[in-house]
Amino acid sequence: VIPPDPPYNVGTVDLYFCGREGLHLNRRYLTAVTPLPDYILQVDFVSGSRLLLDMKPYLDKIRFRRLLMRGVEQAVTNGIFVRFGDVELSHDEILTMAEQAYE
Repeated sequence: VIPPDPPYNVGTVDLYFCGREGLHLNRRYLTAVTPLPDYILQVDFVSGSRLLLDMKPYLDKIRFRRLLMRGVEQAVTNGIFVRFGDVELSHDEILTMAEQAYE
């Protein structure tokens, strides 16, 4: 059973596991995301780290082609996912994309 009226915070994701204890977890990895010129996405992490993710290598993929037409004008995060335009990325995907850039 999910507890009534849980304390929701802006920018966090509340997860409930309905086991015997009804454990409540609040996970948040990202604090902010800002689109920069030339298809660069600035991602700020809870740890204080900042990542500048170059999206240009991904623009030929079907998932990201709309960015060529519209660019990245606005981006938002809920602490786990980043959404810009019609594209949504998880923090895991962002880190994987950053790792691939340095292989």
